Amino acid sequence: MRNSCLVCVRKHIAKAIILLSESKLGYPQHLYLALGNLSEAEDEAVNTYPAFANRIRNCRLRIEKGECVDLLELIQESLLLDLEE
Repeated sequence: MRNSCLVCVRKHIAKAIILLSESKLGYPQHLYLALGNLSEAEDEAVNTYPAFANRIRNCRLRIEKGECVDLLELIQESLLLDLEE
């Protein structure tokens, strides 16, 4: 199992934000790359922050259903986790 890294979590979420934007600009295959990055963010978080990993997963599942999700909220939440340590 990998150690949790909030910097890596943020990196994957940021990539997902960019890819989701590109998926709406004529690159529909980028949606799946975004979902993959969210899955990586989950994997990075799960060992130390299981509740946060579950929140990332729920956002990913909502995106899979076609719902709009503000992923910047996840980055903000990860910053708050840093302050708790």
